[in-house]
Amino acid sequence: MTESFIDLQRTVRRAKARLLAAAGDDVESASQALLHAVQTEGPMRASALAASVQSDLSTVSRQVTVLVTRGLLERRADQLDGRASLLAVTDAGRAAMARHEQGRQAFFDDVLTGWSTEELHQFAQQMERFTASYDEIHTARMNERARTDADAKEGPKA
Repeated sequence: MTESFIDLQRTVRRAKARLLAAAGDDVESASQALLHAVQTEGPMRASALAASVQSDLSTVSRQVTVLVTRGLLERRADQLDGRASLLAVTDAGRAAMARHEQGRQAFFDDVLTGWSTEELHQFAQQMERFTASYDEIHTARMNERARTDADAKEGPKA
């Protein structure tokens, strides 16, 4: 069973590498996550966006600069704080997100061709169960690692 998960991880990494190589003018997945967060949550500051996608501000700032340059996000004055700006998805950004989603849907339609309705239903249920468990266990282990690392930095207690 472990080999199946390792194979899946390898397949996903190879597919991501091929997608990034072929992306050209397309919006890659990290940028899609940013666009989706702003679209879903509404106009927000870059710091709120970084928190939303669980990334550091410097990385998000670089990605936002590209998205603004490409016309997919725009900066708007924050009415509550004139020194700050809010990020909002543009019409071009919404169109890019729609194209990306259509492409993803078409891809998975092709992948799942030949699956019965019952197989698709069972797969969806198992995938939801797996994903929830994966996230729960991964979060717990990363939290434990952070605690262990913090304890190691503090050194022995007197």
